[in-house]
Amino acid sequence: MDRTLLPLTEPMDILIVEDSPTQAARLKYILEKEQFSVTWARHGQEALALLEHFQPDLIISDIIMPHLNGFELCQRLKSDPRWQKIPVILLTSLSSMEDVMHGLKCGAENFITKPYNDYLLLRRIEYILLNKNAKRVNQGEHGIEIIFGGKKHFINSDPGQILSLLISTFESAVAKNQELEAANRELSKAKALLEKQAEELQALSLQDAMTGLYNRRGFMTLGEHQLKVAARNLTQLSLMFIDLDDLKHINDTFGHAMGDRAIIAAAQVLQTTYRQSDIIARLGGDEFAVLHICASTNCCDILQDRLEKNLADFNALPDHPFTLSLSIGYAYFDPDQPLTLTELLIQADANRYEQKRTRKGQQENPMGRGTPPLGEMTALRLV
Repeated sequence: MDRTLLPLTEPMDILIVEDSPTQAARLKYILEKEQFSVTWARHGQEALALLEHFQPDLIISDIIMPHLNGFELCQRLKSDPRWQKIPVILLTSLSSMEDVMHGLKCGAENFITKPYNDYLLLRRIEYILLNKNAKRVNQGEHGIEIIFGGKKHFINSDPGQILSLLISTFESAVAKNQELEAANRELSKAKALLEKQAEELQALSLQDAMTGLYNRRGFMTLGEHQLKVAARNLTQLSLMFIDLDDLKHINDTFGHAMGDRAIIAAAQVLQTTYRQSDIIARLGGDEFAVLHICASTNCCDILQDRLEKNLADFNALPDHPFTLSLSIGYAYFDPDQPLTLTELLIQADANRYEQKRTRKGQQENPMGRGTPPLGEMTALRLV
């Protein structure tokens, strides 16, 4: 759409009739920026008083006003030979076809619905001023009678006025449609953004910020769902409660930044050991948990070997001053005797604690140290 307005060839006077100072000031600013000379009347009676002293090239009037509304003012103007040739644009927050009928009956050349588009308003003014000297066709009392909204309307406006109002109505409809399309596009963008933010917030609410693993909430939420699926499909699961050994020693010796590195390293080792379908979480501090689907009777042995290898590979690297060590307690989900996730965590944690206590006793009494059993519900220390 060409948005260029034709330059004025001579000064043009416009009378604004508007009871709202804010709306009048905005309209005055728009018009004066286009080099129009603007006079403001606060209502219809004041406008009639001003017209006794000067004749503007155009009148722009609000419809809903005290003392004398816009329709009544326009009718008074068109019935007086002194002012009947002054074009009138009516501004309204109304938008029904009944307004068009009122506009035709009172003789308005044009009307624009609020809130209006600045450019559209200026194009209407341009159109009216360029055609204001067009010769009117005098129809006298000849006209047409139409029925609209269950009421009869007699229209004796000249064809030029009818055409102008129809054009303005069509322009308003096109403009409103474009505004609605633009609004719908913005709503679609906003919806997509909100959905993305909701996904991000959901991820943040279930994700541990330091390691990228699930947090406790994520583990409990997804884990409970996994237990329901396992109970329905008669699937066995193993739960591992894991903690990082000697984190306090690492913090005290090398600083908390190095302690954070150890936590992140433990998370990475767990991620490389277990499958993407397993639920791996940092429960808090130096504690982790893994919920794993047992595809075979020796799946835990296979995972244990893999974890030992991954820990050994990490500890063989020269770029960290600490040795990564994990203690693990196991618990098993039997669909024939199902336990809750909380009960499984308590069992696995108890076994992990018992393994640590046993190991501590063995270290204090080396002669009594033996090999801990590898069977069910046993906690292991992997170094």
